[in-house]
Amino acid sequence: MSIMTKAIQSSLEFARSHHDRFLDELHEFLTISSISGDPVYEKEMQLAADWVADRLGALGLDRVELLPTAGNPVVYGEWLNPDSSSPTVMIYGHYDVAPVEPLDEWDSDPFAPFLRGDNLYGRGSSDMKGQIMACVAAVEALKLRAEVPLNIKFLIEGEEESGPSHLSDVLTTHHELLESDFCLNTDAGMVGPECPSITYALRGHMGCDLHVVGPSSDLHSGAYGGVVQNPIHVLSELIAGFHNEDGRVAIPGFYDKVREIDEAQRLMLAKVPYPEEKFLMETGAPFLWGETGYSPLERTIVRPSLDVVYFEGGSLKGAIPSKARAAIGMRLVPDQDPKEIYEQTSNYVRESLPEAVTWKLEFRYGFPAILVDVNTPWVDALTNALEAVWGVKPALIRIGGGIPAVIDLKENLGIDSVMTGFSLPDANLHGPNEKLHIPTWKRGVDALIHFFYNLADLQDQ
Repeated sequence: MSIMTKAIQSSLEFARSHHDRFLDELHEFLTISSISGDPVYEKEMQLAADWVADRLGALGLDRVELLPTAGNPVVYGEWLNPDSSSPTVMIYGHYDVAPVEPLDEWDSDPFAPFLRGDNLYGRGSSDMKGQIMACVAAVEALKLRAEVPLNIKFLIEGEEESGPSHLSDVLTTHHELLESDFCLNTDAGMVGPECPSITYALRGHMGCDLHVVGPSSDLHSGAYGGVVQNPIHVLSELIAGFHNEDGRVAIPGFYDKVREIDEAQRLMLAKVPYPEEKFLMETGAPFLWGETGYSPLERTIVRPSLDVVYFEGGSLKGAIPSKARAAIGMRLVPDQDPKEIYEQTSNYVRESLPEAVTWKLEFRYGFPAILVDVNTPWVDALTNALEAVWGVKPALIRIGGGIPAVIDLKENLGIDSVMTGFSLPDANLHGPNEKLHIPTWKRGVDALIHFFYNLADLQDQ
């Protein structure tokens, strides 16, 4: 047995013998209601940042500090090897979590985590406090069991779920401190428990709010019903026209820059074990819907989409409302520009709404889609690590969601992200009863240990 093989085995044995402690720590982490974007949780956000900093400090890192921002602090930690030629990996994560509403759909308190069967339930268990703890566990096993020629930098932010994030400001201000060869981002997921995955493409996102105003105040429907435009009716009619009968978005120009997938891509996607039945099971919908000519998987990862994600207006008091509002989210694919899509949407609204109402389309945020180069030693190292644990080569996948940090790191530090993760498709990210599959998480810790040793081995190649 080689020295490296002995070191890997020692680290794996250490991690496995401390699984219970790591999970106890994750349980404690999950009790912190670190919901970003809501001032009600300001103290909890600071508590979560301090918790992460304390946990990194317990690793015995060379340096741990909170990097202040105009919002929530970013936690930074580093473990540097004296050999300057050692590879440097940045480990990205976020300690904030998504809102928990509707609370009545949870089977238990979102911040009172509990284990049922093989799953740990609680907000943030998969997205992404559980992923952060997998990285921490792997680094602890690495650091305490061997001298490894590798530099590790942790960068854990607290505004990923809410936006706008101040991560870009931190990357600019602390550019030299944060220089790395690449970033490991475990905020992605897996196709299934027996199919480890590496994500190489993400859809972009553009979010906007459409405000429609009719009369100057709410009006009694008995006195004025039938003589003024109802903003809810106007907005509902507009929303109903967002899609054609074939499921395509009806906004002119929306598809002008969308690349058509080629036959090779379609064949590759067809091999991903994600049939229509799985979509039906996960969504609970009676039927699937979408753009004609594309499979459900293709619609969610290589085609753009538009969804109204929030609608408000009126009340139960029997009055014609003076205003209505809809929040619109668009998932974008490579070459689609968020600002250009916003302008196209604004033109469409202008041409569609009657003069009897006024309106405003408010741009909230936007970031483009991203494709990551998979022909790198970092991806090779992760591929071999996942295969060592699962016994199969990982699937190279695209996902329908977006991770703004991937773009921020590329634009500000010039580094690519290697994306993986150990949450499963049924983890209910952002939904009620979010959960983490513990057996998969444990294998994920093993895979990360292999990955870090593979990176260290690159120095000798």
